Amino acid sequence: MLKPHLTGLNWPVVPNKLNADTLSLLYQFDQTQWWSEERLLAHQLGQISPMLRHFRDTSPLYGNKLKATGIDFDGPLDLETFRSIPPLTRSEIQDADKALLSTAIPKDHGRLLTASSSGSTGRPVTARKTDVNQAFHRALNLRNHLWHKRDLTAKFATIRGYDPGVAMAPEGQHSQTWTSVYKTGPSIQLNSAHCTLGEQIHWITKERPVYILSYPTNLHALALRCQEIGLQMPWLKSLITFSEALSPGQREVIEATFGVLVEDMYSAAEVSMIAVQCPDAPENYHVQSENVLMEVVDDDGNPCATGETGRILVTDLHNFAMPFIRYEIGDLAMFGEPCRCGRGLPVVKRVFGRTRNMLRLESGEQIFPDIAALHLNEIAPLRQYQMIQTSYDDIEMKLNLARPFEGDEEAHMRKMILDALGRPFNLHLIHVDDIPRHPSGKFEDFISQVPA
Repeated sequence: MLKPHLTGLNWPVVPNKLNADTLSLLYQFDQTQWWSEERLLAHQLGQISPMLRHFRDTSPLYGNKLKATGIDFDGPLDLETFRSIPPLTRSEIQDADKALLSTAIPKDHGRLLTASSSGSTGRPVTARKTDVNQAFHRALNLRNHLWHKRDLTAKFATIRGYDPGVAMAPEGQHSQTWTSVYKTGPSIQLNSAHCTLGEQIHWITKERPVYILSYPTNLHALALRCQEIGLQMPWLKSLITFSEALSPGQREVIEATFGVLVEDMYSAAEVSMIAVQCPDAPENYHVQSENVLMEVVDDDGNPCATGETGRILVTDLHNFAMPFIRYEIGDLAMFGEPCRCGRGLPVVKRVFGRTRNMLRLESGEQIFPDIAALHLNEIAPLRQYQMIQTSYDDIEMKLNLARPFEGDEEAHMRKMILDALGRPFNLHLIHVDDIPRHPSGKFEDFISQVPA
């Protein structure tokens, strides 16, 4: 039921402006999700046209970049012309700082806000947005809840990185609701950047939330620890992952351990939601085309064919403060065939994650090492691991074990890892007592230190 906001008016509810905006967008999303991909693209290009003219005229740095293309942005925009605009890289955004900002942000777009990527890619980015972008974020987040038919009366937990002092263990933080639009159960938060896995498990078993939102790597680490201590959580209905790429191996371990489905979404602080797991065909993700235009391109910048892995370029359709146009976010993905659910929103078959998290070969090829799929914890009591590629020939594997290796466990694990990698790497197994997280609260299970 909608949450009332006006004194004495409990039914029918008259929403405040914030919630009215969210409900208006949701109403439109319910229709546009069934449009054809061609119709969606036409409206996306129609939305991008005035944005390009806006930044051409008001962004000192990006305006010059657009003018240098020689494109006439005053006429209709077609896809081929749009694809001729050079991608915007993370390093360009970092180097430009405020020179990318518009000098005439529309006043009716509201406040100027700041959002920062975590920097787990090695190159953090600070984005500037407006209240309009926040409105789309709220509506897309609520669409995700409604798509997956979540019980809004239940308790919802978020375990992620927050600023120091916020949502700290052992109590975390408690809120009365997890959406301003509908009446819901309580929302609770815990700061993963400043607590151990043991503290997380203690908090979860005390609070018993029905839903948990967290990073894939964090839920995978929790799953391994729960397997080790024989803990089950029968009160869970589903687990929701975000911010990082979820590998098939991680999904398998998490779902098998907790006995519930993982519902994944692909998002980034710079542009909010990009793609969300389909509620009817979980093997697919749907691009949130009302919010972004997503491209997948090869190393030469040409569009990848369906089923071909390439670099993601994403365009925020509604940010008139700072251009994120054909922004190379640093991730890899592949598009898929149209979804059996009937939605026209483009299908992403898989997001492979940051290029920083790809194994690099001397031939120039890259491999995504899904170590979670090996179930190494079944060989020895492995609590957590981190693989670091230090050169084309050398890999360090940090292992946090509940006890030292016994018998042939080390040899068995070494062979399994090398067989999975399919290359004769020099594999160095390093025993550690702890593997620190990134300050954002995220945890990278694979890092390549080999230059791109």
